[in-house]
Amino acid sequence: MASDEKESVLLRGSRFDVHMMHLPGSDGKIYEREVIRHPGAVVLLPLIDRDTVVLIENQRPTVGKTLLELPAGTMEMGEPPESTAVRELAEETGFRAERFTLVHEFYSAPGISDELMYLYVADGLTAGEHDREAVEKIENRIATRSEITEWIRSGKIRDGKTLIGLYAFLHSPLIDV
Repeated sequence: MASDEKESVLLRGSRFDVHMMHLPGSDGKIYEREVIRHPGAVVLLPLIDRDTVVLIENQRPTVGKTLLELPAGTMEMGEPPESTAVRELAEETGFRAERFTLVHEFYSAPGISDELMYLYVADGLTAGEHDREAVEKIENRIATRSEITEWIRSGKIRDGKTLIGLYAFLHSPLIDV
C-alpha cells in the first residue's frame, strides 16, 4: 500500500478481509474503493504425463454452477506457496506429487483484490485418498490435451485461473515433463 493511501477494515473473514481504500484523486477529492485483502493462493497443474491433466469438477455455489477447474486453494497465514500446493493437491484430488515446479505468479483480479496466485506444475503423481472439506463437492476429471483444447474452444472451461494454467500447459515452453 502506498504511503498516500489510507484503509479501514470493513469485514474480517476466515479466508480474506474486505477493506475500504481512501484514494486521492487528481481533482483533490478522496475516493473510496472496497478491496479484498487476500493471503494468496495456489493453482495446480497436475500432470499424469505430458498429455494428461487432472482437473476437477467443482460445484461453485457463488455462481450456481459446477465448473471444470484446476485444483487450487488459499494459503494459510504464513504458509509458503509450495506447502499450500502440496496440501491442496492431496486434499482436493487425492494425488501426491514427486515434484512441484513454480511456473507463473499472477494476480487473480487486481481491480478488486490483491490475491496473488502461484501456478505450480505437479508431476510424478501417485493416486491416493482425498481429504476434501465438508462443503466441497468435487470430482476428479482426467483430461487429455485434445479434450482440453476442445473444451477451451467450446467455452466449457470458464474459470480464469484454470484458463491461465491450461493455456500455459498447451503453449508454454516452461512446461516440459
